[in-house]
Amino acid sequence: MWPVVGAVLPQAMAIALSPVPMICIVLVLLAPRPVRAGLCFAVGWLCALAIAVALVAWLTDTVADGHEDGARDGIDVVQLAIGVLFGVLAVRYWRKRPEPGTAPPRPAIVDRIATLSGLGLVLTGAAAALANLKNLPLVVSAGSQLGGAGLSSASLIAAAVIFVVAASITVLGPLLAVVFVGSEQSARGLRSVETWLLANLNTITVVLLAVLSAVLVGQGLDLFR
Repeated sequence: MWPVVGAVLPQAMAIALSPVPMICIVLVLLAPRPVRAGLCFAVGWLCALAIAVALVAWLTDTVADGHEDGARDGIDVVQLAIGVLFGVLAVRYWRKRPEPGTAPPRPAIVDRIATLSGLGLVLTGAAAALANLKNLPLVVSAGSQLGGAGLSSASLIAAAVIFVVAASITVLGPLLAVVFVGSEQSARGLRSVETWLLANLNTITVVLLAVLSAVLVGQGLDLFR
């Protein structure tokens, strides 16, 4: 199980370090009722990730049953395709970077998230997890690797849980900090994080996409073994 967990950790860390969800959880925790709002966002995020990874892993495991070599080649093709996609996106984001001294555009959700209801925050958490061009391919990549590894049901569930928790550390970490430290004591640090993330949004995205492209293309090259 652990080699498979190690293979999907890059995808988990890339999801965790995605700047837009990080900005979202920071803004949620600066709301008037931060713990309640943060819990709603986290529930949506965790449920969306868990359901998506489980579905992809189950489908891959079902297809791979009795067709291990073909499934392995299919997984390698998926890794290669997603790696190339991320390379193209990295170039695209780099070319669209703001001019020096120009503030980057704010994500549309930034100005609305503090006004959302509990249900709205749950849905926003789910959307932050999956409804963007980077995270969904990462979930497909990780789920296909988990499902195609030939693990027992218990090991597959455990590996999927570890993946979801690792992908959620930047959502759960700030929430736990507010719970244990207090909202007033955390507010200054959260605002600093928000300012830094908004200022460096494009750079973070380009670096993540470039690194992920190299990792996934490297994994996918096993197709030519």
